Parts: sequence; structure tokens; C-alpha cells
Amino acid sequence: MTVARDLRGGPGYRALRAVVRGLLRLGWGLRVSGLSRLPPPPYVLAPNHGSEIDAIVLSASLPFKPTVLAARDLDRFPVLFRLIWWFDPVFVRRGGLADVSSIRACIARLQRGDVLAIFPEGRVVQETALGPFHPGAAFVALRAGTPLVPVALLGLERMWPLGARWPRASRITVRIGDPLAPQPAEDADGFTARLKEAIAVLREKS
Repeated sequence: MTVARDLRGGPGYRALRAVVRGLLRLGWGLRVSGLSRLPPPPYVLAPNHGSEIDAIVLSASLPFKPTVLAARDLDRFPVLFRLIWWFDPVFVRRGGLADVSSIRACIARLQRGDVLAIFPEGRVVQETALGPFHPGAAFVALRAGTPLVPVALLGLERMWPLGARWPRASRITVRIGDPLAPQPAEDADGFTARLKEAIAVLREKS
């Protein structure tokens, strides 16, 4: 049973979010569009994955506290890991929802009324606009009976290239698309294909 939850986060979280959001606006011109398209919780946000700090940027861009998925091996970056830990993520093996326990944890978060952010590429992709999408996000949304919301993150691959120790100059944008509902008899692969197309369209908007 899904129950209504207060997703604003505690005072410490809200203060941290305000600081991070301010830094992103001041240093990298953060712009966010499409917040009015978000449906009532619970649902799954599905962004493309252009950098190791996508979860931080996404969380700072939203007026509530989402539950993000984070790779367990990010502990090799102590400062980044500690910052992500403050956002109360579901930690998974790199590559996305590769184990049953991770899927169950995600569904449990949705059943309690959370907004869950899952990166369908399962890894940071910087060599091309979008990498192959895994069906995990769609599968979780289907199993939990929630909408899937496409999100385009732009400029993050230039802000934090793989291997970089510090952020670089870039303009970053978060674009939120219309929620997607599964079509009759649609499986996770079909749902994923529509998600990828929706994110591609968001990325192309001027």
C-alpha cells in the first residue's frame, strides 16, 4: 500500500540542497525546466547519465528529496561518496539493477510513496549522446505500477569529464519531460525504448 509522505527532507537536507543549488547556478548557470510536468508521487525519474555527479545535480534541482541509486564503488571518491550519502541513496552494484535485492529495495521505496531516480544507462556515458538503456527503470516502474518520467541532463559531461578531479566550465541544464505510462501488454523492453526516445527528444530541444 502506498502512503502519502512528506518528501521535503529535513532541515539539514534542505540547507545542503540550497547551498549546492546556489553553487550550481552561480558557477555553471544551472537551469531547470518542466517541474510542472511532475505527477504526484510515487514515480520513477529516469535521467541520462553524463557524469559522476548527476545524482547530486538532479537532487539539487528538485523541490523535494528524491531517492537516488548510487554505485557502491563510489566510495573510492571519499568526498563525493560522503556528499551522495547525505542524499540517502539506494546503493547498487555498478551497472544498475543487476541483483534482486536492489530491485526489491527500489520497489519498497516506491511503495512507501518515494520518488525514485534510476539512471537507465547504468553507467556514465560521455563518448556518445546516449548509451544503451537497461530495462531496470522500466521494470521497477511496471512492477510498482508507477509512471516513468524522462529527464535530460545536459552539460554535465563537460562539467565533470571522467577522470577529472575537479569540475570544469560548462552550462548545465535539467529538462523534465511528460510522464510515461505503460501501454497495454507493454513489457520493460518496449517501455525502455519509449523512454530513450523521449530523452533523446528532450536533449534536442533548444
